[in-house]
Amino acid sequence: MASRAAGNTYRPFVELMNLETINKNTFRSTAQPFCPGGDHPRSIGRAYGGHVYAQAAWAAAQTVPEGFVLHNATGWFLLAGLLTVPFVYKVHSIRDGRSYCTRIVNVTQAKGKGICFTCTCSFKKDEASPVEVQESVDLWEKYACVLKDKKPEDFNEAPGMDVPFYWELLRNGHPNDKFPGLKTTKVDMKPYNEPRRALDRRQLIFYKTIGDAPLSLNLQMCAHLYASDRNSLYIAANHLGIGDSWTQMGSLAHTVVFHAPLEEFQFRQQVPSSNPQGEWFCMEDRTDRASAGRSTFHSQVWSPKGTHIMTIMQDGMVRVGKSQSIKKETKL
Repeated sequence: MASRAAGNTYRPFVELMNLETINKNTFRSTAQPFCPGGDHPRSIGRAYGGHVYAQAAWAAAQTVPEGFVLHNATGWFLLAGLLTVPFVYKVHSIRDGRSYCTRIVNVTQAKGKGICFTCTCSFKKDEASPVEVQESVDLWEKYACVLKDKKPEDFNEAPGMDVPFYWELLRNGHPNDKFPGLKTTKVDMKPYNEPRRALDRRQLIFYKTIGDAPLSLNLQMCAHLYASDRNSLYIAANHLGIGDSWTQMGSLAHTVVFHAPLEEFQFRQQVPSSNPQGEWFCMEDRTDRASAGRSTFHSQVWSPKGTHIMTIMQDGMVRVGKSQSIKKETKL
């Protein structure tokens, strides 16, 4: 039987998303997903959620007419993803319009266990618009206290589990879990976050694909989907001060909206040598609410050219013991 950590290897993204076709609407995964924590006793012991999310969208993309590209996806995590059993993706066609088309993907693994993940994916044709509005942000100016004179590759690889016990393992020489598909680096935000309240804290994560850039526009979108779940709820918990005291954690619902012209999503973009971000994309992560055993995770994603290309919102289960509490940031 394969080790639960067999998927923790620097596999190229294109290879990671490979699908075996069962029939025109049904597909099966071929690569084992990443396991946060690997074989460590405190590993979560289940598949990284971004794998099934991205691959479900890629399965849906196999069924849409040419010229339609993913622009919106919402997924619901129903059961923990198994590590050594392939995902089977069943795509349902909801509508094919002139400009938009919609698919639902239901995902199963073990026989008799039912659907483990389901998502709705909307695809659209590219179009130009005279209306192009976004917040203007210079990351190196906004976060000068942590980014000055730095480039994305200067920071440490994002940890396999972004929680205090795992940080201590890394400090003591334990190898980091190899994350397949993407190179990801994590900015040390302590100088920025330390004086701020929980809801004002931020985490920057830089990413780019491992291996050749995907040729398919939809596969490029799926690479961004795959990145969107990287250590998401861990970051929310850390900002809330419960990174080492939560008792249960898991994604419930996850939405990604793609905003920008298609060329902004392409990996290996050519940018001026003076641009410190280089060819890396950047996730600007935060939380803005925690209540009723749940927390939100939000992120704005910035292209190498400074374009706001994606917005991410996750609703996740984050439970703590009865004796734990989170200080209220504002009066309700």
